[in-house]
Amino acid sequence: MGVAGSASYGNNVFTVNGAGAQIYGTADAFHFVYQPLTGDGSIVARLVSLQGGSGFVSAGVMIRETLNGGSTNAKTADWRTYGGIYFDVRTTTGGSTTEPGSVGANLPYWVKVTRSGNSFTSYTSLDGVNWVQLGTSATISMAPNVLVGLAVTSGSTSALATATFDSVSIALP
Repeated sequence: MGVAGSASYGNNVFTVNGAGAQIYGTADAFHFVYQPLTGDGSIVARLVSLQGGSGFVSAGVMIRETLNGGSTNAKTADWRTYGGIYFDVRTTTGGSTTEPGSVGANLPYWVKVTRSGNSFTSYTSLDGVNWVQLGTSATISMAPNVLVGLAVTSGSTSALATATFDSVSIALP
Protein backbone atom coordinates (compact mmCIF):
# COMPACT_ATOMS: atom_id res chain seq x y z
CA MET A 1 0.00 0.00 0.00
CA GLY A 2 1.27 3.44 -0.80
CA VAL A 3 0.36 7.10 -0.69
CA ALA A 4 -3.29 7.70 -1.64
CA GLY A 5 -4.08 9.76 -4.69
CA SER A 6 -6.70 12.49 -4.95
CA ALA A 7 -8.38 14.74 -7.45
CA SER A 8 -10.05 18.13 -7.48
CA TYR A 9 -11.88 20.22 -10.05
CA GLY A 10 -12.25 23.99 -10.19
CA ASN A 11 -12.19 26.76 -12.80
CA ASN A 12 -12.38 24.10 -15.55
CA VAL A 13 -9.11 22.51 -14.35
CA PHE A 14 -8.65 18.98 -13.01
CA THR A 15 -5.75 18.55 -10.58
CA VAL A 16 -4.91 14.88 -10.12
CA ASN A 17 -2.41 13.57 -7.56
CA GLY A 18 -1.28 10.01 -8.13
CA ALA A 19 1.20 7.53 -6.74
CA GLY A 20 2.11 4.04 -7.84
CA ALA A 21 4.95 2.17 -9.49
CA GLN A 22 3.83 2.66 -13.09
CA ILE A 23 1.13 2.35 -15.74
CA TYR A 24 2.94 -0.29 -17.76
CA GLY A 25 4.02 -3.93 -17.70
CA THR A 26 1.38 -6.49 -16.76
CA ALA A 27 -0.29 -4.53 -13.91
CA ASP A 28 -0.85 -0.83 -13.28
CA ALA A 29 -0.58 1.22 -10.09
CA PHE A 30 -1.89 4.78 -10.41
CA HIS A 31 -4.73 7.20 -9.60
CA PHE A 32 -7.64 7.25 -12.05
CA VAL A 33 -10.38 9.88 -12.26
CA TYR A 34 -13.01 8.30 -14.47
CA GLN A 35 -16.59 7.88 -15.55
CA PRO A 36 -18.36 5.03 -17.32
CA LEU A 37 -18.53 4.91 -21.11
CA THR A 38 -20.79 2.57 -23.05
CA GLY A 39 -19.73 1.73 -26.58
CA ASP A 40 -17.71 4.05 -28.77
CA GLY A 41 -16.29 7.40 -27.69
CA SER A 42 -13.21 9.44 -26.99
CA ILE A 43 -11.58 11.49 -24.26
CA VAL A 44 -9.60 14.66 -24.94
CA ALA A 45 -7.61 16.80 -22.52
CA ARG A 46 -4.86 19.35 -22.54
CA LEU A 47 -2.16 18.15 -20.14
CA VAL A 48 -0.93 21.44 -18.75
CA SER A 49 1.69 20.29 -16.24
CA LEU A 50 3.18 17.23 -14.54
CA GLN A 51 5.33 17.60 -11.43
CA GLY A 52 6.76 15.48 -8.63
CA GLY A 53 7.21 11.76 -8.33
CA SER A 54 10.30 9.76 -9.22
CA GLY A 55 11.01 7.09 -11.78
CA PHE A 56 8.25 6.30 -14.27
CA VAL A 57 6.13 9.46 -13.87
CA SER A 58 3.24 9.54 -16.32
CA ALA A 59 -0.10 11.31 -16.87
CA GLY A 60 -2.69 11.26 -19.61
CA VAL A 61 -6.05 10.05 -20.88
CA MET A 62 -7.13 6.41 -20.71
CA ILE A 63 -9.86 3.98 -21.63
CA ARG A 64 -9.76 0.76 -19.61
CA GLU A 65 -12.06 -2.19 -19.18
CA THR A 66 -11.98 -2.49 -15.37
CA LEU A 67 -10.26 -1.09 -12.28
CA ASN A 68 -8.20 -4.27 -11.88
CA GLY A 69 -4.44 -3.65 -12.17
CA GLY A 70 -4.02 -5.99 -15.12
CA SER A 71 -7.00 -4.67 -17.08
CA THR A 72 -6.90 -4.16 -20.82
CA ASN A 73 -6.45 -0.47 -21.61
CA ALA A 74 -5.36 2.17 -24.07
CA LYS A 75 -3.83 5.48 -23.04
CA THR A 76 -2.19 8.54 -24.52
CA ALA A 77 0.14 9.96 -21.90
CA ASP A 78 3.22 12.03 -21.20
CA TRP A 79 6.11 9.96 -19.85
CA ARG A 80 8.19 12.62 -18.14
CA THR A 81 11.14 10.24 -17.82
CA TYR A 82 11.31 9.88 -21.60
CA GLY A 83 10.30 13.41 -22.61
CA GLY A 84 7.43 12.51 -24.86
CA ILE A 85 3.83 11.50 -25.39
CA TYR A 86 3.27 7.75 -25.79
CA PHE A 87 0.40 5.54 -26.93
CA ASP A 88 0.43 2.57 -24.53
CA VAL A 89 -1.86 -0.45 -24.82
CA ARG A 90 -2.48 -3.70 -22.96
CA THR A 91 -4.39 -5.87 -25.42
CA THR A 92 -5.04 -8.84 -23.09
CA THR A 93 -5.89 -8.91 -19.39
CA GLY A 94 -2.67 -9.43 -17.43
CA GLY A 95 -0.63 -9.21 -20.63
CA SER A 96 2.33 -6.99 -21.39
CA THR A 97 2.02 -3.33 -22.33
CA THR A 98 3.21 -2.23 -25.76
CA GLU A 99 3.75 1.20 -27.32
CA PRO A 100 2.43 1.50 -30.88
CA GLY A 101 3.63 5.11 -31.17
CA SER A 102 5.24 8.15 -29.56
CA VAL A 103 6.27 11.73 -30.21
CA GLY A 104 8.79 14.00 -28.48
CA ALA A 105 6.89 16.77 -26.72
CA ASN A 106 7.02 19.40 -24.01
CA LEU A 107 3.96 20.32 -21.96
CA PRO A 108 1.41 21.72 -22.34
CA TYR A 109 0.15 19.25 -24.95
CA TRP A 110 -3.22 17.92 -26.06
CA VAL A 111 -3.86 14.17 -25.79
CA LYS A 112 -6.74 12.01 -27.02
CA VAL A 113 -7.69 8.34 -27.14
CA THR A 114 -10.67 7.00 -29.07
CA ARG A 115 -12.63 3.77 -29.17
CA SER A 116 -14.49 2.53 -32.22
CA GLY A 117 -15.62 -1.05 -31.57
CA ASN A 118 -12.43 -2.93 -30.68
CA SER A 119 -10.18 -0.36 -32.38
CA PHE A 120 -8.34 2.13 -30.15
CA THR A 121 -6.46 5.09 -31.60
CA SER A 122 -4.19 7.70 -30.02
CA TYR A 123 -3.77 11.32 -31.08
CA THR A 124 -1.78 14.38 -30.00
CA SER A 125 -2.07 18.05 -30.83
CA LEU A 126 -0.24 21.28 -30.11
CA ASP A 127 -3.41 23.38 -30.38
CA GLY A 128 -6.41 21.08 -29.81
CA VAL A 129 -7.50 21.59 -33.44
CA ASN A 130 -4.93 19.86 -35.65
CA TRP A 131 -4.52 16.24 -34.50
CA VAL A 132 -1.76 13.77 -35.38
CA GLN A 133 -2.26 10.02 -34.93
CA LEU A 134 0.41 8.29 -32.81
CA GLY A 135 1.45 5.03 -34.41
CA THR A 136 -1.12 2.52 -35.56
CA SER A 137 -4.51 1.78 -34.02
CA ALA A 138 -4.62 -1.17 -31.62
CA THR A 139 -7.22 -3.92 -31.53
CA ILE A 140 -8.35 -4.64 -27.98
CA SER A 141 -11.40 -6.75 -27.11
CA MET A 142 -13.19 -4.89 -24.31
CA ALA A 143 -16.69 -5.19 -22.92
CA PRO A 144 -19.20 -2.55 -24.13
CA ASN A 145 -19.09 -0.85 -20.71
CA VAL A 146 -15.65 0.60 -19.95
CA LEU A 147 -14.08 3.39 -17.90
CA VAL A 148 -12.73 6.58 -19.43
CA GLY A 149 -10.69 9.23 -17.63
CA LEU A 150 -7.48 10.84 -16.44
CA ALA A 151 -4.59 8.69 -15.20
CA VAL A 152 -1.58 9.78 -13.11
CA THR A 153 1.27 7.75 -11.64
CA SER A 154 4.32 8.98 -9.75
CA GLY A 155 6.66 6.05 -10.37
CA SER A 156 6.76 5.46 -6.61
CA THR A 157 4.38 4.21 -3.93
CA SER A 158 5.76 6.76 -1.47
CA ALA A 159 5.63 9.99 -3.50
CA LEU A 160 2.87 11.80 -5.36
CA ALA A 161 2.99 13.27 -8.83
CA THR A 162 0.61 16.13 -9.62
CA ALA A 163 -0.89 16.65 -13.07
CA THR A 164 -3.16 19.46 -14.18
CA PHE A 165 -5.55 19.02 -17.10
CA ASP A 166 -7.88 21.51 -18.72
CA SER A 167 -10.24 21.38 -21.71
CA VAL A 168 -11.28 17.85 -20.70
CA SER A 169 -14.13 16.43 -22.76
CA ILE A 170 -15.68 13.08 -23.47
CA ALA A 171 -17.34 12.70 -26.85
CA LEU A 172 -19.68 10.10 -28.24
CA PRO A 173 -19.72 9.35 -31.98
